[in-house]
Amino acid sequence: MRGHVYGYEITMSSPIDEDAPALATVAARSVELLSDATGPEVGYPGLTGTGDVEDVLAALNRMAGDLQQTATQLKRYLDDEFAAGHLTRAPGSNGQNAETVAAARQALTDVQENARTLARLLTTAETAMLALRPGS
Repeated sequence: MRGHVYGYEITMSSPIDEDAPALATVAARSVELLSDATGPEVGYPGLTGTGDVEDVLAALNRMAGDLQQTATQLKRYLDDEFAAGHLTRAPGSNGQNAETVAAARQALTDVQENARTLARLLTTAETAMLALRPGS
């Protein structure tokens, strides 16, 4: 897969070849640019009509679903690494490894739940947008 993200060409052959932190950085930067492209300060440069708003909402909804899956996979990775004995606490941190992993897992579960809520709200907003058309 090839594409351009904020001026850079990105080529991805398969997820197995990709660097997850780098992809997360690209995703975060893309959302930052989306915020700029929908901002009133410069006249909403990325929006030319309600159809654009619907498209943005639909894409964000897909992203919310993908965030749920990413959180699930990060929890599995954490579990696998803990079970293999690869995780230890950083120097100066409090608590036991199991407690720290449990706290991270709970936070990722909260991410999943909030991403589900985000997806639901985006669907509601998109449905409402379908009923709107610009006035003449």
